[in-house]
Parts: sequence; C-alpha cells; structure tokens
Amino acid sequence: MAGDQRHSTRATRALRALGERDPAFAALALWCRHREGEGAAAAAWTDGATIHYGPGFAALPLHEQVGLAAHQILHVAFRHAPRAAAMWRRFGAGFDDEVFNIATDALVNETLLLAGYALPRPCVTLVGLLHEAFGETLTPEAAVGRADAEALYVLL
Repeated sequence: MAGDQRHSTRATRALRALGERDPAFAALALWCRHREGEGAAAAAWTDGATIHYGPGFAALPLHEQVGLAAHQILHVAFRHAPRAAAMWRRFGAGFDDEVFNIATDALVNETLLLAGYALPRPCVTLVGLLHEAFGETLTPEAAVGRADAEALYVLL
C-alpha cells in the first residue's frame, strides 16, 4: 500500500486520547481519513475529507495534538470545504478563501475552547475576531451563536 494511503501514525496517539476523552469525537473521526502530510508549514490540515498530519504535529504536546485533531475533525463534520466551494460559486472571483478559513477557524476554535480543549497558540478565536473586526465584546457562548461561517464571512 502506498505511504499516502496508510492511516497516520503521527495522529494515532492523539486520536486514541480523543476517543477516551470524548467518544462523540471518536465517532466523527471514523468518517475522516487520517494521513501523514509532508511539505506544508501547518501541523495539520484537511481537504474536507482527509486530515493530513505534518511533521509539526508530532512536536506538539499531546493535549494540543488532541485539540488540533478535534479542530480538523470539526472542519470535516461541518463540511467547511464543500461550503467554501458553494461560497465560491456564489461570489465567484470575489470569494476570498483565506477569509472564509479565518471565519471557520474562529468558530471551530471557540467551540473547542468552550468544551475545554487545548489548542496550539496562537489561534484565532471568535471572541477575539469579533472584538477586533467590529468592536463587539461577547462571551464565548454568545459569540458562537452570533453567526454561522457564511454569515461571518459576509460580515468580515
């Protein structure tokens, strides 16, 4: 079997710990492919179906690996890649995928922080983004109910 088709060994320990901590995430993780990733600066990333774990992932402490794996799993579960494609069809060349990624990262990160997960720093939070972009001061609970990814993208 080709190396890119095998389950990620970098992610195994974090995925086991995630399953022990939160069985719901373990169930969601089953719907994702977990592969080794090379040549990217990010510790982990997803194309919407496969989560790639780069060399930097192994350098993180376990609690941050768990949080980062959960982050990527939520991107897949929330269908952020197909939703970004729909936004591109809607806005055409005016669509900025980096802004959409910031919006989805802020929503995912705030949700995970509310649930008690640790994330590698620095990370964008929804509370911080809303404050910096609009001067809004919201609790994390209020922030996650403020807008979905598409509405947040349009606001930004």
